[in-house]
Amino acid sequence: MSMRIKQARLTIEELHQLKWLLGGALTLLSLWALGSLELNSGFHLTFGMAAVFAALIRPQMVAAIPPIFWRFAAPAMLVIVLVDFGFGFINFFPPLMRMVMLLLAYRALAPRTRREDLQLVLLCLFGIVVSGALTVSLLFAVQILLFTPIAMALLLVICLLDRSPEESRYLPSWKRFSWRRLISRVWWVVDIRVLAWVALLFTFVVSVSTALFVLIPRFNLEQAIPFMQLQAEPKSGFSDVVKLGSVSEITEDHSIALRVDAPSMQAIISTPYWRILILDQYHDGEFRLSSQSRKFRRQERLRSIPSWDDWQVPLQQRKAQLWTFYFEGGISQYLPLPGAFQSMRFPTDQDTVLLPDLHVVGLDLVPQSAVSYQIEDLLWDVRAPASAAENQAFFDFSTGVEIQDEDMLRYPLTTLGLDIAQQDRARLTRLNRDLIGQSSKLSVAEYSQLVTSHLRGNFRYSLTPNGTNQTEDPVVAWITAGDAGHCELFASAFVLLARDAGYPARMVVGFVGGGWNTVEDFFVVRNSDAHAWAEIYDAYSQEWLRVDPTPGASPSNPDLSLPASFEMETGISAWVDSLRMQWYRRIVNFDQQDQVELATSMLDLGNQLLKSLSIRFKEARATLIDWLQHPFSRGSFISGGVLLCLCLVMVYFWRTRLQWLHLFSRLLRRPQGLDPTRKMASRLLNRVQVQMAELDQNDPRLETLRGALKELEAVRFGPAVTMDVAKSAFARVKQILRNRH
Repeated sequence: MSMRIKQARLTIEELHQLKWLLGGALTLLSLWALGSLELNSGFHLTFGMAAVFAALIRPQMVAAIPPIFWRFAAPAMLVIVLVDFGFGFINFFPPLMRMVMLLLAYRALAPRTRREDLQLVLLCLFGIVVSGALTVSLLFAVQILLFTPIAMALLLVICLLDRSPEESRYLPSWKRFSWRRLISRVWWVVDIRVLAWVALLFTFVVSVSTALFVLIPRFNLEQAIPFMQLQAEPKSGFSDVVKLGSVSEITEDHSIALRVDAPSMQAIISTPYWRILILDQYHDGEFRLSSQSRKFRRQERLRSIPSWDDWQVPLQQRKAQLWTFYFEGGISQYLPLPGAFQSMRFPTDQDTVLLPDLHVVGLDLVPQSAVSYQIEDLLWDVRAPASAAENQAFFDFSTGVEIQDEDMLRYPLTTLGLDIAQQDRARLTRLNRDLIGQSSKLSVAEYSQLVTSHLRGNFRYSLTPNGTNQTEDPVVAWITAGDAGHCELFASAFVLLARDAGYPARMVVGFVGGGWNTVEDFFVVRNSDAHAWAEIYDAYSQEWLRVDPTPGASPSNPDLSLPASFEMETGISAWVDSLRMQWYRRIVNFDQQDQVELATSMLDLGNQLLKSLSIRFKEARATLIDWLQHPFSRGSFISGGVLLCLCLVMVYFWRTRLQWLHLFSRLLRRPQGLDPTRKMASRLLNRVQVQMAELDQNDPRLETLRGALKELEAVRFGPAVTMDVAKSAFARVKQILRNRH
């Protein structure tokens, strides 16, 4: 007779359902990760995620698909992939990732063999790793932490089904499927020991991954593998061409664009200007980086950039302070530089674009992921030194001396060019005459003050200015109409008026202002802080003076010593962003120098730990000797009392372990076969059977052991008994075993 209660198990059909659902969840996670890449894959991503998500919600729909559909789906997908590769043969990485998306969706929905299950796991892992390597987003940490347990569960189910000899594709039946029923069945079947081993394995995987991250040398994956370089589409307003209104479109986006790890909050001026790009040529309502200025650029592969000779920090102002910038991807090819610096350093080698005459540093492509760089000794200033080419060209132009180098002539003089109709030029001239009057030529500071006061006093700021006549120049029409306008219109109006009056001027785009994160102490600049202002050339000082004619902006010559008055960011959003900043500090910006510092700190910590253990051992030894020499002192009584209490607590928990285990089992709703009383009865049964095997058949003690055996079998295999009944039975059996010895 067998009264044994077998542990509940999942059926083959339930295992197949669980495998298929885990594969779908893993696919959805991988598609989510690939969606962070700008691959122009809106259709592939939307189709794949929608199909997999719908199949997870209603798997009955997948079962209704006829098998012939899957036969034609593979060739159709092949045609789509070949066409995609044909159009993207120059940069084949985006078509490759779109092919991975299609393969993921197909493999997740179609019937699969065991080999194809493993292919699905590898495809999902590939998608998550590539996405994490190219975006270095905080979401990668979340995605990999979700991927690991789901993939481990899927591999476990695959191993359980591996006992079956069949290798054919199998699609489970979903006629009576219920998410609630399947989850309850899995919860009822899963053993605590399995969960413990899974948790241990997960911890091991995370630990090994962390160790590899720390030990492996740093390198830039995008730079190491050229075909993996992805160029993101820059946000409107921070490209080489800026149409009027494009920067204002950015101001509607409140996402973070720049994080700055500053030496202190006091190191940032009251209204910081984050200079990104200079635009020197104007035509038909557009400012652009002229082709002449591009000829003076240099493209190099660098890790560190020394400051230009005319933009160095004076020796008496150097403090060896480090500023770390984290510039989000997809915003601009060019990097924010608020002022002069001593040196600039990247964590790894970068393909850089240098415009020394404009004091601009950029990358070869618009980065897909965040870019980090470090600046030593930042110097805030409202003036930027003019290049030698600019000073020479402006001097020769004013004196009428012929310049031999045509490129040098054309480049600086783009800041004087007015490519507008004659009637529009006449309007600007009349307005300048009204502003200047009969005065002789004003200084740059005086003229800038007049125009700035006029624009701020007669125009108001608005992100939605009224439209203008298409036949007129939009900037001249706006100045004439006197309507409200955005920062680009104010900056453009100043530049055009200055050029008409004979002052070289140009537009600058970047950010202004920002906020201070009080949770983690770093500066935050958002896309909504995007701004446009002007720079005007001062022939006397041979510098470019910053002028911001937009209403509400700081004066052209502010006091840089004023205390910071920017917004303090607090609350949940600031706390979440502080986590992202920690990710950038510890992960994204982790380089070889950090490796050396970490190794050194670990060695120091190990030495300190050994010293501390040695001291503790000596103290414990001295305490023991003192206690043996003076056993009846006050300190000895206190120490002995504490030790005795701890021993009593441990004994209590050991004696009542069955009650605690039983309570834990009931809370977790474990199967009856895993009841702690039944497990204890099983162990005692083994001991009794061993004892009976050692005795002769005529031994009188055998009958007593048989009685104990029946009592234990009733507890182990019979109906559930109370804890008191089980404890009394175990006590009698243990007494019998002791008497036997």
